[in-house]
Amino acid sequence: MSTVRITDVDPTRGDELLAWNSLLGEGFNAGREAAWWASDETTSARYGDPKPDRTSVLLLATREGLPVGAAGADMDPGEAAEVEISVLPAHRRQGVGTALAEAVRDRLRGAAEIMQAETYSEAGVAFATTLGLRAGHREHRLLLDVPVDLEALRAQHARPAGAPSAPKIQVRSWTGACPEGVIEEWARLTTQMEEDVPLGDLTRPAARSDVAGVRRSEQRMADQGWILVRSLARLDGAAVGYTEMFVNRHDPEIITQDDTLVDPGHRGHGVGRALKLANLENLRGVDEAREARWVQTYTAPDNTAMLTLNRAFGFRDADQLTILEGTVG
Repeated sequence: MSTVRITDVDPTRGDELLAWNSLLGEGFNAGREAAWWASDETTSARYGDPKPDRTSVLLLATREGLPVGAAGADMDPGEAAEVEISVLPAHRRQGVGTALAEAVRDRLRGAAEIMQAETYSEAGVAFATTLGLRAGHREHRLLLDVPVDLEALRAQHARPAGAPSAPKIQVRSWTGACPEGVIEEWARLTTQMEEDVPLGDLTRPAARSDVAGVRRSEQRMADQGWILVRSLARLDGAAVGYTEMFVNRHDPEIITQDDTLVDPGHRGHGVGRALKLANLENLRGVDEAREARWVQTYTAPDNTAMLTLNRAFGFRDADQLTILEGTVG
């Protein structure tokens, strides 16, 4: 069998970058339903204006001159490196993935101590385990078919006649960057989300959601083509929860339902339900969302309250994400 050749991809060379991204996505998403991957426009914007101090590794695997796999790794100072390894189905179990993994580790040495990798298959878990990684966290990936019948959802989630009255929940919704009047509350709640989100046995990254960090993230998301669809809930004037979805204007087929947080002291009062209903209504005002076919979200298996709520909204299981972690070595 011919030798696998690993080469570095120069992210400043547009054609090479987009070919690498396409190959990485083709192998990573092979056989999966409604699997999102970054568009050409988003990829160009991401690597055209990289985050300060971020280390990125882009690798291409070829055999006899033909591309057979790709790998990528991104690392911020002091954080675990996020690694993706992808091999085209026809070239698996021929040493391509192992060669890519060795090359990734070689380039990360001295820059990172810990690496994390994601997979959606048991074969991927088995491969990562042979590299010395261990499964640290799993999440269900769920899909909601759109358009959604909001009237039916409102009727389904209406409080039954005669039920005890609930606290008055006020929800404010918008698209894009946070209005100045809510940015402090948003930063506080997103910091809480970073601290509370289940990560199993994975190394937890440092919290970044101060006001300046939120503004930097909003600008980068906008530059990469993302439309932010957001709602914030208040009880008795205090912000107690939020939710957000991301719509990519370059490739809006799959909408990402990202965080939904309810402050622990205010759970069980319908805040999460009110947020999700309001934000789906908010989504109706986004022109690009009319081209969408699915909303995608992730929920940990032991987060039973959120799994129950998501399924009540019509989300169904698509596959399972496993995140593995190990030392760079």
